[in-house]
Amino acid sequence: VVEETVLDGIISRPKQWYQRRVRGKRQNAILLRESRLQCRPIAVSSNSSSVSKAFCEPSKNRIKINRTDSSDLTTLLSSVKCRECNIHCNASYLYEKFGENVCDECKAKDREQFKLISKTDARTEFVLKDCDLDLREPLLKFATAPNPHNERGGFMKLYLQGQVYERACEVHGGDEGIDKALMQRSKNREVFAQRKMNKKLKELRKSSKPRQIKVAHVHEFDEEVYDEDNDEYSHCCKSCDYTETFEKL
Repeated sequence: VVEETVLDGIISRPKQWYQRRVRGKRQNAILLRESRLQCRPIAVSSNSSSVSKAFCEPSKNRIKINRTDSSDLTTLLSSVKCRECNIHCNASYLYEKFGENVCDECKAKDREQFKLISKTDARTEFVLKDCDLDLREPLLKFATAPNPHNERGGFMKLYLQGQVYERACEVHGGDEGIDKALMQRSKNREVFAQRKMNKKLKELRKSSKPRQIKVAHVHEFDEEVYDEDNDEYSHCCKSCDYTETFEKL
């Protein structure tokens, strides 16, 4: 049972809840990365004349792909072996969209390992920015799907969870960096919620404070004094220094 507190529309959960959630997703991403590194295909441009030594090393599991010719995808899939079942892929959604050597049957068997997450989940769970997903090289591959929350809106981007985890490790410097970023974001949310609550309390105190009604001062005069030289009368207020001068007919 997770204790949740709602403060001014902001849901606050314990830090342990975020850490347990990230550990589970991270474990699946690590398994995906380790299995993918065993047999990663090489993308060779048709115009390039030289290839780096690291990519020229012979490997049984590596396959050269000419991405400029998309009409040979069916023929190419027949020569690609699934890293999970070691069988040639007749159809592979993950290979076509994300370059992963995993057939559709193995993907259906383990949906959690090859899970697709939305852009919003990628930013929330791995503390990434839009530039980390869309601008940082190498660009992350994504698939598009209709937005279930807004049918009239545009298509949403879906990323492979394992690739997003690798990008998060690159940005934050590993697992410890991701944990620190999650804790820092949780602290920032608590500070923001506290400031918002203090602001509302201050406004509430001002509105509930009784207003002081100012009453006009009424003079209370002493006995009048006659001035023979000027032939006039005067009297002073008892509570202030006001003096009124007048004449009698």
